[in-house]
Amino acid sequence: MTYSEVLQYFLQHLEVERNLSKNTIAAYNSDLKKFGEFLVLNNYKLGTIDGEKITRYTLFLKKKGLSPLSIIRALSSIRGFYKFMAGQGIVKGSDVPDVESPKVSRELPEVLGKEEIIDLIKKISSRDKLRNLVLIELIYGAGLRVSELTGIKLEDIDFEKGYIKITGKGNRERMAFLNKNTLAVIDLYLQERANTKFDDSPWLFNNRSGKKISRQSIWKLIKKVSLYLPVEKNITPHTFRHSFATHLLEGGLDLRIVQELLGHKTLATTEIYTHLNKKHLQSAYKKFHPRA
Repeated sequence: MTYSEVLQYFLQHLEVERNLSKNTIAAYNSDLKKFGEFLVLNNYKLGTIDGEKITRYTLFLKKKGLSPLSIIRALSSIRGFYKFMAGQGIVKGSDVPDVESPKVSRELPEVLGKEEIIDLIKKISSRDKLRNLVLIELIYGAGLRVSELTGIKLEDIDFEKGYIKITGKGNRERMAFLNKNTLAVIDLYLQERANTKFDDSPWLFNNRSGKKISRQSIWKLIKKVSLYLPVEKNITPHTFRHSFATHLLEGGLDLRIVQELLGHKTLATTEIYTHLNKKHLQSAYKKFHPRA
């Protein structure tokens, strides 16, 4: 089998046997195409990869400008690829390389203050489309990922009980709760589009052709509305999700509940926000303790 054929076989396995999301499969495909490019450039065969060649591949990715986290993901893709090939008898078990990921320090995510969020929502309300206001309300009010926003259907929203049924990473379902402000804005938005060509669309957010909105479009919209804030911060959709988690922790909510609200599979993923919370506590300590 050629490399391309083995890769397609592996991607089919991820879709059918492991039931991974389209985004995850696309990430594997991207990573392993780069690996295939590296093999061709160096005339390497799949069964001849060892630790030294993996080190060369890491340098190859660095020269391409990939971030440390992207490199870690790429190496993880290789581990999964070789494990699959060994299981299928495409390579020998002894030919599976020992792939170690480089250690990388976890950067604290960018966060907006509560006052900045309120200021932005007021400015969007007076200057922009209702759709953009709904986007911000959902990312910050419910802590949604961009991929989750794009997949919201009207039937997923329960206005009476105040939640949205969300399908997150790994096709895991959860309930994202909606506050009264978010519910009111969604209701106004749906009333506004009732007499438009999108009236019969099953999607909450549409592109111009009536299909569901893309992740790239949401990123562009967030970049646009972020210009309303006079702050020098790299504001992305993730900024609002991070702010959602941080503000809940600062308010005293238990970390495990925040984990459930974010849809994190493990608590370790959520624990990065405890560093932000500690900064908040330290600031409060210095402000209020008489000896600080």
